[in-house]
Amino acid sequence: MNSGRVTLADGALSRDGRPFVSVGINYHPSPTGCDYWREWDGARIDDDFREMAAAGLNTVRIFVFWADFEPKEGAYDPTMTDRLRELAETAGRHGLYCLPSLLTIWMNGQRFDPPWRAGRDLWRDDGMRERQRAFVHHIATELRDAPNVLAYDLGDEVIHVDAASSAALGAEEVRAWWGTLAEAIRAADPDALVLQANEASAVLGGHAFRPEHALPLDMVGLHGFPVWTPFHIESVAARKATAFLPYLVRRGGAHRPVFVDEMGSYGCDEDTAALYLRAAAHSAFAAGAVGTAVWCWQDFTTERKPYALRPNERRVGLLAADGREKPALAEYRTFARRVTGELAGFRPLPAPVGVFVPEAEPQNEAGYLTPSGSDAPAAFYAHLLLQQAHLPYEFTSREADLERHALVICPSARQLPLDDRHRLAQYVASGGVLLYSTGSLLDAAGDEELFGVRVRDFTRADDTHAHFTWAGVRFPLRWEPGPIPVIDTAGAETLAAFADGSPALTRHRLGEGTVYYLNAPLEAQLNAPYRLDETAWHRLYEAVAEEAGIRVPLTADDPSVEVTVVGRGDERCGVVINHAPEPVRTTLRSRPGGGLPETAERLRLEPKEVRLLFWHGNAPARPLSSRERPEEGRP
Repeated sequence: MNSGRVTLADGALSRDGRPFVSVGINYHPSPTGCDYWREWDGARIDDDFREMAAAGLNTVRIFVFWADFEPKEGAYDPTMTDRLRELAETAGRHGLYCLPSLLTIWMNGQRFDPPWRAGRDLWRDDGMRERQRAFVHHIATELRDAPNVLAYDLGDEVIHVDAASSAALGAEEVRAWWGTLAEAIRAADPDALVLQANEASAVLGGHAFRPEHALPLDMVGLHGFPVWTPFHIESVAARKATAFLPYLVRRGGAHRPVFVDEMGSYGCDEDTAALYLRAAAHSAFAAGAVGTAVWCWQDFTTERKPYALRPNERRVGLLAADGREKPALAEYRTFARRVTGELAGFRPLPAPVGVFVPEAEPQNEAGYLTPSGSDAPAAFYAHLLLQQAHLPYEFTSREADLERHALVICPSARQLPLDDRHRLAQYVASGGVLLYSTGSLLDAAGDEELFGVRVRDFTRADDTHAHFTWAGVRFPLRWEPGPIPVIDTAGAETLAAFADGSPALTRHRLGEGTVYYLNAPLEAQLNAPYRLDETAWHRLYEAVAEEAGIRVPLTADDPSVEVTVVGRGDERCGVVINHAPEPVRTTLRSRPGGGLPETAERLRLEPKEVRLLFWHGNAPARPLSSRERPEEGRP
């Protein structure tokens, strides 16, 4: 094994036996943009890499434009491969790892196609499949002796090169494609890590390029930008914006380790972008991301493709075109110092709450904003409510052991196949607590055996089902057009009722456990601007968790404040993040356990501010001292 090579074990990166967190940047040189392989300026690249290292970064993501490296079918340009090796050597000289993105055709919404492809299908044309296999093997062969290759990305957002074709692929076809290319890379470079990067539709969309199908890969690469979601995020400064990236990490992390290889913000000023990056980066790390890479290093002076058509892509660098550091770079520098310093080796802890999302039928769609029915918003808003309730949670995979969770939440389910019903029933009967909310009259409502309720009829009189009250909170509902299920109890007890007297929330004892059944798609109907602010929605989750006996070690009394506890051996760190765009005052409560008393501390947190609190075992949490805090107390 090459000395200094980064390896992956138990879902975490390490280097020479020590924890490694990748803190990186996406890179094209400012003057040349996507033309930099053909208009080579090694001195400029050397200067840029020196600045990256000085800023505390340790990874640079580069793009191997297929058209440049294989200008004629089956013939590789030796000058380009020489330049690729030179770039890797330059990066290594400055202590940077490289993350080369292979098969680069799609960039900033446009194609940079090898002219000889001539429209042939990347997945269904035998010749094109062979050319891809040979190309990734060629690049890995050229770089196999470079100790600073972090991982190979098979192709950045390659699903958009042939969107209709990629959307039509089934899970087995995608796994086979990933497997063929990954094997070709490993045949050339046995120590290589392999991922494939897609935007948020890998989690939200209806295509098969999803983390749950990524067994042939070591990691999945995910991109998250708040302007491109189906979740009605109100602004880059909004709470939902900085909570979106950790949501993607948590969803992907149920299946493979997640590398966030594109993050940042569009459509806002420099100060807003800096605050966004601060909160989103820390939250993604706390959610378990093994690495992050900001888009991108520097604003572009070139006006050529793709910037002529998409000039907004020219102004999202951490540096301005003239080299001035933008505020976001200072924030990322602080983040880099933290996660490679005092936070190195801290990872998510086993969570008492699991989120179970039934597997939906493929929609055969690929696109930035494609939701998979209403299940996409439901899972995101479940994430938000759990974050606001300060409940440690994780998404479950189909293979996961549900019994390790004290509480499982199944949010606004539109489908609940028999296999999933049996699995949930087994979990409850063995002593688990399930909170289930229904999202469909025919495919997910009612079940006497599991839920202790039955469907009586349906109605379209949404005024009779406009709200319910429980745990001291009035929950107003907004129903989508369509039939609303009306249920009766069949063994369950009614905890809350609608205006017509029919049950809204029930509780049913099954075996050793308990099922809470909510006859409304609570999470899915939150998907509207500012809807999250209308009431204390998270109190439903809090109340059920309290009855399930869940006690968390660190919590806050403000739902805008995320409190995530990560661990390293018996050490604990509370990552406290104000996701709000305004200052908040909150009481942070430490519950050490072991008979020790609860402690409370009143905090004022600035917009998107991050605090870290450290403790050992059952000792009380403590904030960083002023000596320990970077940059004179700035988060």
